[in-house]
Amino acid sequence: MKKTIYFIFALLSFSVLKAQDTIKVNTHNQVVIKTNPAVGQTFYPAWGSFPKSDVAYRKVYMTLEFGCAPGLKCGEWDYNNHIYIGKKGGVNGDSLNYELARFITPYGFYWNSSQNWKHAWVFDITDFSELLHDSVLIIYKHSGYEANNDRGWTVKLDFNFVKGEPARIPAGYFKFYEVSAPYGKVNNPFKNNVPDMNFQVPADANRVNFKIIQTGHGMDQKENCSEFCSKTRTIKLDNNIISEKNVWRDNCGFNSLYPQAGTWLYDRAGWCPGAPVIPDDIYQNITGGSQHNFSLNMQDYTNDVGGDANFYISAYAFFFKDNQKQNDVSLESIIAPSTEYESARYNPICGVPIIKVKNMGTETVTSIDFEYGKVGGEIQKSWVPCNIKPFETQILTIESIYNWRGAGNDFFVNIVKVNSKADEYPKDNMAYSKIPNSETLPSAIVIEFRTNNAPTENYYTLKDNRGVVIRSKNNFAANTTYRDTVYLGNNICYSFEFFDDGPAPANNRLNKDGLGWWANTSDGTGLLRIRNLNGNSVLKNFAPDFGTKIIYNFHTTYSMDIDEQAISKPQLLVYPNPGKDVVYVDFTSSDKGNYELQIVDITGKKVYEKTMSEPVASLGVDHLPNGIYNVVIVQNQTVLTKTIIIQH
Repeated sequence: MKKTIYFIFALLSFSVLKAQDTIKVNTHNQVVIKTNPAVGQTFYPAWGSFPKSDVAYRKVYMTLEFGCAPGLKCGEWDYNNHIYIGKKGGVNGDSLNYELARFITPYGFYWNSSQNWKHAWVFDITDFSELLHDSVLIIYKHSGYEANNDRGWTVKLDFNFVKGEPARIPAGYFKFYEVSAPYGKVNNPFKNNVPDMNFQVPADANRVNFKIIQTGHGMDQKENCSEFCSKTRTIKLDNNIISEKNVWRDNCGFNSLYPQAGTWLYDRAGWCPGAPVIPDDIYQNITGGSQHNFSLNMQDYTNDVGGDANFYISAYAFFFKDNQKQNDVSLESIIAPSTEYESARYNPICGVPIIKVKNMGTETVTSIDFEYGKVGGEIQKSWVPCNIKPFETQILTIESIYNWRGAGNDFFVNIVKVNSKADEYPKDNMAYSKIPNSETLPSAIVIEFRTNNAPTENYYTLKDNRGVVIRSKNNFAANTTYRDTVYLGNNICYSFEFFDDGPAPANNRLNKDGLGWWANTSDGTGLLRIRNLNGNSVLKNFAPDFGTKIIYNFHTTYSMDIDEQAISKPQLLVYPNPGKDVVYVDFTSSDKGNYELQIVDITGKKVYEKTMSEPVASLGVDHLPNGIYNVVIVQNQTVLTKTIIIQH
């Protein structure tokens, strides 16, 4: 059976480390970070006691966990954060200031410390492994100018050192520069700040990785550069082009951290709010002891209107002695099933597992044999065709799980063969994950969809666990309600995917922004839900500000066996959020009686109260001051609350 290959970015599942010999070191444990508006940056150094230099690393991962500072709201704006290796070898050791990783803070005004909110991301920092031994100073740098009296973040940094034989033995490193380079300035050209650099290869190296961490910032008056303009970057080695790409991130609307309070779903120049910056790794064979020239340049661009644009760039050369096997694949992560933060968009699942693998060998991988299943349950086997070049990663789907029976909720995947041969380094072939519970729906449902002003952006598919399309639909009319009845099989897993990435209307080119979003009111607000055909109760409500797409997996059972009262739990949606002039309150309940609708400010004072009977209410909030409010629904013994931000 042909398998689907997804070329998307995913991070390490923490539980993959269970199958390997790993040393964990914490450097920052719930450190509170705030801005310093006077200077625009704050530094939080901490020493890490890392493994001794005689310990060989197969891989090194760094986990960054964010939370809200105690008693405060989370930070408001999308600011650059940088994690550095400050010093190596103790207080009197070498000063390096090498940027390990870059992260952009989310628009965090949705959350505060009382909600116990947190999210986490994982970075592969294996290329820096030569520097991560013994006593190392790790510096967390937080930038920004927002107020620091009522908001802040907590930061937790964990380093996971996976012991084992490296596929590339570190042989040296060279930092070209870390620079904020103006872009489009006539009197200060880009190349003045990003000069060509000469370097020499260590004698015992035969491979180099040029690692580039680059993001665009500023909004000039010509093309909104560099944050919102897509420009081409060219990298040359000895005047020969080895890489050419647009510095652009096109998947912000599918961010794992959603929704956020601000313009989180706009695509940007190499970054998204609330997400890691993905480095570019450019691998080249190279001769030990040779000398070369490295050049990085951006597409010609002149801003003759006004405003400022810049690119923040860190560039390195990491040298290695090749130690690759021929057939060697690493199982990097289990994306689904998983309970990890970065996999939230894909979970829960009840059918097709999704995994990330990396080719650590010299041969292109054209097939992988897997065994997998629920721990303690039936083991399945699958052969997956692929095309993975050395040191590339791909995300693969495996054959659907048909038997989820077994004690506990642990899932495993094991690589059995690579290119029909035994994997030459089996220690990183197995991974485990936790299985989140998928929801159960009856076998007779209604997909209810009310379009907004941009119906050309929308389409959906409903597939069974073998990938067979049960229902698909597009070509919708504006501001129209569709009710599609679907009869499904019993005790089968289905996947419903709803998209907002179709062609946008000619008068408003923005798509990938869901069915309703506060920053694009010209599109209006739509509605998407799943109802029970028997009784018409709402089984699933989807928030309208989902960005690019919704992935919803569910099991079915006999309609007659489902207690409609039990499955149809009361649900409350409030949108758009943040609100400006009008917000919509969507309350669904099996109880058909009236309910009380209240809006309460941050001090606990009621600023609105009314008895309602209709499930959807339109509320004018233009008279309310900017701030955080709670929308409260009271119906008999049911009390539901949603937090909303008002921003005029």
